[in-house]
Amino acid sequence: MNKILKYSLMLLAVGCAFTACKDEDDQRPIIPVEGPQVFFSSELPETIELSKSTNSFSIPVTRVDSVGALTVPVTVTLPDGSIFTAPTSVTFADGQKTTNLVISYDPNAIVYGDYTDITVQIGDEKVTTPYGNSAFTFSAGATAWVSMGMATFRDDLVAGTYGEDPITYEVEIEKNIVEDGIYRLVYPYGAGYPYNDPGDWDTSKNYYMVIDASDPDYVWVPPFETGLNWGDGAMMIASFVQLYLDNNNTLDVIKANKPELFGQLKDGVISFPEPKSFLAGFDGKYDSYYSNNRGLTAIALPGARIADYSIGFQYKGRFIDTAGQYYVEGIPTFGADIVTAKAALVTADTYEDVYADIVAGEYKDAVDVKDGEAVRLPFNETGTYYVLIVGFDEAGNPVGELASKVDAVIETGKEEEDEPVWEPAYVGNYYYRVLSDPKNDKFIIDEGLTLSVDANNKSHYQIAPWGNECTLEFFINEDNSITVPPQATGLTGSHGELYVTDVQTYSDHNEQYAAYVSNFKDGVFTFYTVYYNEEDEYGICDDTFTVTGYPEVKPASKISAKGLIRPYFKDGFRMLSPKKKFDGRIAL
Repeated sequence: MNKILKYSLMLLAVGCAFTACKDEDDQRPIIPVEGPQVFFSSELPETIELSKSTNSFSIPVTRVDSVGALTVPVTVTLPDGSIFTAPTSVTFADGQKTTNLVISYDPNAIVYGDYTDITVQIGDEKVTTPYGNSAFTFSAGATAWVSMGMATFRDDLVAGTYGEDPITYEVEIEKNIVEDGIYRLVYPYGAGYPYNDPGDWDTSKNYYMVIDASDPDYVWVPPFETGLNWGDGAMMIASFVQLYLDNNNTLDVIKANKPELFGQLKDGVISFPEPKSFLAGFDGKYDSYYSNNRGLTAIALPGARIADYSIGFQYKGRFIDTAGQYYVEGIPTFGADIVTAKAALVTADTYEDVYADIVAGEYKDAVDVKDGEAVRLPFNETGTYYVLIVGFDEAGNPVGELASKVDAVIETGKEEEDEPVWEPAYVGNYYYRVLSDPKNDKFIIDEGLTLSVDANNKSHYQIAPWGNECTLEFFINEDNSITVPPQATGLTGSHGELYVTDVQTYSDHNEQYAAYVSNFKDGVFTFYTVYYNEEDEYGICDDTFTVTGYPEVKPASKISAKGLIRPYFKDGFRMLSPKKKFDGRIAL
């Protein structure tokens, strides 16, 4: 994931240096070697691909001493009845350091997908060397996979398991020329996976995701290693179908009883629309967690296109009109293939019924909504609601939905007398890094700032760091911990305006970050803060305010809270990092 800030919370580590004595017995003597010293390079490939357009391949053989012509016996181990023919020796010309061992084969006898294990061995130990390989084992054959080009892959597998938004990108796809309807993606979670950071994937080899679309109406994915390790172990994924196969069910039985677990191949697009129709696990297990949680995993073969049924909603807040009616307002956004959409304000208890009525065209309070145009939905009681948006395609079929959580509050008239009355409480120095040079990562110090307390709420404080008009408001809890509500900073990062909150609020009190609790102790306010933007890019700081004295007493003035906002979150507060701990996934 991208980071807008280049620093993070630092953990103090104590390093120890160790030395060890070396016994004389551990010192290995250098063995003098004479003769040509023939060997096979350690860089030779483990697999050799054959082609029907040729009839042989070569294996280089190397020697150290190139003086004089030399013929070396070789032993080539082949299975009975193989298509290969090998010589019994190789010859070096005078001065030649590398020659080739040429193995012939019958191109007409190639069977795609079949590989033969072959071992070649130097036949005379006197001409070998202890410092090189005297034998080489490899596989030779012709792949059954042929590249089709670049497919469009919408991932809800890894993204779904980790609670991230599905993401669409291009991946090379191959088809099997032996079995119709069998495809594979070439390392879909390697260097091209947009959520990866360096070190997240195995670079030693390719990993493949095989898709069995031999029956286009019942497509499934056998277990495959992703090559990913985000700190939880080597990740593996499979269709839920595999779990039933492992419990002695046949594919025909599963098709008859659980058809929703399969995907479909239609018009060049493979889709898996059933939520939680995949499983994920780690270190050899695939069946620990649900995957494809939103049912959005899809693969468009080259030349085809994945329909975009995405729905977004940016919550703008609550409002009251001149007639006293309260509304929640926001801006919906739709993918290109959503033709019409309807919205309604629902509760958790009414969600399912309202959704069914909207789909049936029977919900009278549903509001027609358009892409990018603000919508207001009325409410008459304070509570937690969901903005339910249902999208429809050109044929009028429901093709997407979104439930965005919002809080709606009816004003009671007490807010006016409860507005903050700020009184100076302390004078001190504020230390922060958000504006510092990432190269030196030093604190910036705002000296002589005044920290004010709300006369109506002695747990409510504000201060004005960062050198602008925005204030930082926070609350001190009974245990002296500090809560920083999400609020604007007035600062601008590389991707827009920055907001700030504390680590505990941002991570929804994730236990992994229990050590990072903002607090007040011995005249020091310690803020473990998260600076972030609407692109969900973030950085972490350890800000502090150190009390140096008390301000001069001045008459208190009544000031409205400034800077406090309720930023838009798709599903509540985001994880501090999507790669460190699972959040919201369901164990089987």
